Amino acid sequence: MTKQQLIALWQGKSWERSPAGIYFISRKSDKDLHVSFSGYSERDVKSIPDPLMKRLSVELTELDQEALRLIKENFPEEDIEGISLTGIMFDKNGCYDAFALGYYVGESPAGELYLLVSFNEEFDANSEVICEAY
Repeated sequence: MTKQQLIALWQGKSWERSPAGIYFISRKSDKDLHVSFSGYSERDVKSIPDPLMKRLSVELTELDQEALRLIKENFPEEDIEGISLTGIMFDKNGCYDAFALGYYVGESPAGELYLLVSFNEEFDANSEVICEAY
């Protein structure tokens, strides 16, 4: 999918290219949603299958609900009712399988804390939630 197609599909703005990857902000869900392609060049982004991106765009609400359910299962003692989707991550190294949905959960001694739920190309969620600090 080209840059223009991605921007149109995701109602994107603020396309940024850096040595670390490609980043833009989507307004598709009526809020800022950070979309990141870590390790990707613009040419690499084109290699992501169009059907995957289109399906992700269409099924984002359902995938978000599935991810939140898994987060609640993995952290039953934590109050996570207020968290919401803040990002969609792709990583060229495949550490998130096909992609991950990310949720900002607050500050920690290590920095900003995010919970991520990864999905494979069939859109099956990995039941193990990833914790990352930035």
